[in-house]
Amino acid sequence: MNFSELKRELVAVVQDASPEMLVSMPDLLNESVQQIAEEIKFPELKQITSVATSTSTYYVNMTSTFSSRLKYAGNSTGEYVILDTLEELIQLYPGLAESGSDVDYVVLEGSILYYQPIPTTSVSITCIGYHVPDTLVNDADTPSFIPDYLHREAIVNKAAALAYNIIEDGADGDKVNTKVFTGLAEIGLNKLRAYVSRRRKVTSSSMWSY
Repeated sequence: MNFSELKRELVAVVQDASPEMLVSMPDLLNESVQQIAEEIKFPELKQITSVATSTSTYYVNMTSTFSSRLKYAGNSTGEYVILDTLEELIQLYPGLAESGSDVDYVVLEGSILYYQPIPTTSVSITCIGYHVPDTLVNDADTPSFIPDYLHREAIVNKAAALAYNIIEDGADGDKVNTKVFTGLAEIGLNKLRAYVSRRRKVTSSSMWSY
């Protein structure tokens, strides 16, 4: 479904025609798509990005579309070691000021890529990781990385759960509709996980593996 069709489906599901809710529905759909992209590793969102290191500091900003899930970092000379946390990098290089001919270790925290040593000459780091999906803006826009037959079950139901969480905020008792659509969305997400799993290669793992 395209953005116009997704909005139509969400309006039909969420029984609240208030101006405030109607104007929020496009944002809720985009939030739904973004959350789904964070929860599931879609091959279509894996991309290659290159960033240049500084010769005077130990970090560089990644592109705004990078989702903080780094799978590979290296250059023509080989692969760098990816650490899990900045604390690990500091344990190896307490001052974060060591210089060298090339990078040995990297760690991605948020949108910042930290590295050590600091190359004396700027090097281009090739990064492979997952990027955030494009924001749906125009009616014809579509989240094409999600199969069309799961748009309603995953995207619309998740957006409906987000909408009802707002509508039922402060209500006495359980948020009945929020729970219902959260459950329905999880069914859709499980189908998406199965869809992605079926498309993975079953051969031996490599540095590009999920």
